[in-house]
Amino acid sequence: MQLYPAIDMKGGKCVRLTQGLFDNVKVYSDTPADMAKLWVEQGATFLHLVDLDGALAGHSVNEPAIREILKQVSVPVQLGGGIRSREAVSTMLDLGISRCIIGTKAVEVPEFIKALVEEFGPERIVVGVDARDGMVAVNGWEEVSSISAVELCKQMKTFGIRHIVYTDISRDGMLKGPNVTETKRLTEETGLDIIASGGVSGMEDLEHLDESGIQGAIIGKALYENRICLPEAIRRFQRVGVFTGWESLKKNPDGLIPVIVQDYENQEVLMLAYMNEQAYEETLESKKMHYYSRSRKSQWQKGETSGHFQYVKELRLDCDSDTLLARVEQVGAACHTGARSCFFRKLEPR
Repeated sequence: MQLYPAIDMKGGKCVRLTQGLFDNVKVYSDTPADMAKLWVEQGATFLHLVDLDGALAGHSVNEPAIREILKQVSVPVQLGGGIRSREAVSTMLDLGISRCIIGTKAVEVPEFIKALVEEFGPERIVVGVDARDGMVAVNGWEEVSSISAVELCKQMKTFGIRHIVYTDISRDGMLKGPNVTETKRLTEETGLDIIASGGVSGMEDLEHLDESGIQGAIIGKALYENRICLPEAIRRFQRVGVFTGWESLKKNPDGLIPVIVQDYENQEVLMLAYMNEQAYEETLESKKMHYYSRSRKSQWQKGETSGHFQYVKELRLDCDSDTLLARVEQVGAACHTGARSCFFRKLEPR
């Protein structure tokens, strides 16, 4: 289960609302970028940002704070709040946002989502489904629409959407537990990656979500109120997919195992590298790719000097147990030449 520490911004500050009410605000930091750095230092591999002012205004309001966060951290970031035009999506993706979350516009102009998916791809566009009593709310949760959460999710699936951020407004900021039942129902009925948002109050809530097959959970107030220890939550619930012991793998004569690295979003093959036991264990522990350099005869972490980190999304083992496939979230270029992939030279047949 992917965990998403939340950073909600209002007036350039990091805040939390209760049930989405803008007159019920608690400020946790004057500098959202500092909170982003803290969560990443504690092991976060994906951040969830919300421009609360933008949700009401219909356009980005906290862009300076967003830019500063992107300067300070290298993990993927998803952003929602006031993104209601193609230009706004393009701007945010160009800034370095990995995923744009669209809420109000998905209800008002559903075809808009279809066009975005066709242009930017299904991994860059997320639909935010915020519901009150099962009905979708829009415009900063100020208005309730006539479409249900289930109906909207199914419609979005036909447009190619893969990820949904589902918020039960009545649970948001209340620390009374997420709506596990409804989140599970949406997951099972749509087959989409439903990311639970609102109400997570402690480790037990995360356990319930994980046991229900929920693919992601956004953690907000519980982190800020010290009810959840992020490193512990990541260790328990954010699994990378394979925990086969090193002794079970078939190594080459040098005691290494080859690793094919693939972009998690578009399946592009990025590079080939090798692991020894230390690199393998450090990869599993840190959720960042580590390798063994045969030329330098030393360990290295991808991105340790360039900043082009590879965050592990999934590890797979082939049928012979002698090759690993690492599906990663690639920051920047994978190749030392600056190319996105090491396989950029095309050979023509004779």
